[in-house]
Amino acid sequence: MSWLDPLIGLRWRHQFSPDKELVVKGDVGGFGAGSDFSWQALATFDWEFCRSESVVWKAVIGYRALYVDYAQGSGAQLYEFDILTHGPILGISATF
Repeated sequence: MSWLDPLIGLRWRHQFSPDKELVVKGDVGGFGAGSDFSWQALATFDWEFCRSESVVWKAVIGYRALYVDYAQGSGAQLYEFDILTHGPILGISATF
């Protein structure tokens, strides 16, 4: 099962110092084209802990929420996916 959703999103960044920043992202989508409605929100604090000529390494901590309301078919063939998932994010990113 797969579907494709159009979406509209925004991103905001605030740099506290050259190596620390707050990033907030969000989008809404679906509009009945794929899913009925979907949205996502993400906030992270990024700390650049290492930089070389070709790679920037960052530690990332944050929180993400994702909601999707999707339905297809009817009767015995009905597939419904209506869920909100959310939780903390912890990771390392590398930008080449």
